[in-house]
Amino acid sequence: WNSSLGTGEDALLSVNQFWSMLDDLSQNDPASYRKFIEKNVKEGAAFSAPPELDSCLHTDIEGPKKGSLYINICSWKRVPAPQDPSRPVPHKRKDLIQVISSTFVQPQKPDYQLEVKNDTAGVPRSVELTVELPKVSSMSECQLSISKDDVLLEVEDVYYLHVDFPKIVNEDTASAIFDKKKRRLTMRVDALEP
Repeated sequence: WNSSLGTGEDALLSVNQFWSMLDDLSQNDPASYRKFIEKNVKEGAAFSAPPELDSCLHTDIEGPKKGSLYINICSWKRVPAPQDPSRPVPHKRKDLIQVISSTFVQPQKPDYQLEVKNDTAGVPRSVELTVELPKVSSMSECQLSISKDDVLLEVEDVYYLHVDFPKIVNEDTASAIFDKKKRRLTMRVDALEP
């Protein structure tokens, strides 16, 4: 283990010397010892406290999916106040703010087939959705949401498919299978009686 103190043995020696100093201070000047401990506990708590919320900005996201974006503005004791308001606060870490992605990738609408399956009397019994997902290797990458009227399939940054069912369905009967070899998702759900 290396640190700014040198080797591990040097660090251990420094820690032992520090503890000896604290022991001496506690025996010879208990008031100063108490003051020292209280000051360090208070500073440690302030330093390790989480950022405090100052204000919040809200804006609307126009696309590809409409939504809201909230940005919290916080103050944090770990970041020193600027000495001059016209000069930014210096920081040692270059990656204090990271750009996660500088380009937005529009998810694709995958090829799909939606089919109503009828019984021998011609009564709709189920709805089957088959989706081709060549860029997906596992069902765990897919987020599938179903209601009585529609289905939403999302694969983050890759695919987005929203389809209205031609018949009202019983979403509790939905089942989905992903064929890894063909990279095809098949979802089946019972149609409700007309």
